[in-house]
Amino acid sequence: MPETRLGDLVLRRWPRQRGDTLQAFDGADRYLLRLLAEEAVGERTLVINDQCGALWLGAGEHGPTWSAGDDWVARRAALANGEDNQRPLDTAHWLWPWRTPPESPHQVLLRLPKSLSLLEGQLAWLAGWLPAGTPILAAGMDKHLPPQLVPLMERYLGETKAGLGWKKARVFRAGAPGEALAPMPEPATVALPARGWTLSAGPGVFGRRHLDIGARFLLAHLPREVTGRAADLGCGNGVLGLALAADNPDARVTFCDVSSLAVDSARHNAEALFGAEHGHGFHLGHGLDGVEEAFDCIVLNPPFHRGHAVDDRVARTLFRHAHRHLAPGGELRVVANRHLPYRRPLAKLFGQADILAQNEKFVIYRCVAAGG
Repeated sequence: MPETRLGDLVLRRWPRQRGDTLQAFDGADRYLLRLLAEEAVGERTLVINDQCGALWLGAGEHGPTWSAGDDWVARRAALANGEDNQRPLDTAHWLWPWRTPPESPHQVLLRLPKSLSLLEGQLAWLAGWLPAGTPILAAGMDKHLPPQLVPLMERYLGETKAGLGWKKARVFRAGAPGEALAPMPEPATVALPARGWTLSAGPGVFGRRHLDIGARFLLAHLPREVTGRAADLGCGNGVLGLALAADNPDARVTFCDVSSLAVDSARHNAEALFGAEHGHGFHLGHGLDGVEEAFDCIVLNPPFHRGHAVDDRVARTLFRHAHRHLAPGGELRVVANRHLPYRRPLAKLFGQADILAQNEKFVIYRCVAAGG
């Protein structure tokens, strides 16, 4: 795994994996920290969407710093890098979405997220509580900048200026308006006419406006007669786990995701469909780390990106988690794009990886844990 140096910080991604070639920071982080050193109007800083702690640790050298984000792995990476650099970070200074720091920051450093809906939610959130005039510096890599970014920021923050490029990154400047100029975006909805459902999802949640076609394929091949514990691993809005629960009323489903907004969306949808006393569980974290149960069934529609980077290590890690947490005879069902080479690693873990169904784009693998 590369140890990448940012000033006197040595930073690594998390989880730490041998052969990981992706860096823990980029030019957008460097640009924001450079501007903070040159232009800070006070000691207190709020950073948003930090990847691995570069901004949280870097801004912390100037004064009290809070880090706001939705990604459990990003939080864990920052904490690990703080420990490695003998600069332990205070977990009380981590803010899950829509939580505000106890003191108003003097400036905000915002890494532009991949999801436009998440960005809109964050801009509306900032406008609603920041004191008027608080400088907001937003930055992203040139190749990832969304079109019409300035008009989008102006909708929520007012006047926004695009700055010069530096290290293949670009910065955008605005001042907090001191009031909400536009409302917080409403949760998106996805209709499942065959079941008579309408599911909602918060900003940034995968598949929030359209049912992913891979998930749609797996929905037609979910197991029946599951009576024990089940898990929807990487649940998003919870569609797979909800269908599994509806088709198997004696099963108890645990909805798992790295995104707090995804877990909140799955919880909301479960309560809407099954009532507040539905009995299903929810886990925010890295895969199944920290979960003690053994499962009789796990369903998985794995990501093959981490942020903007193609990274099938996420899926392979989730395969290992499923193998570790399946009860003897328990079953994993995975849907994947046909071109992704997942059958071999699955067969290596489980001894077999049967093709349950396939079409021109996707394949569904069925794996059974030994001992059943």
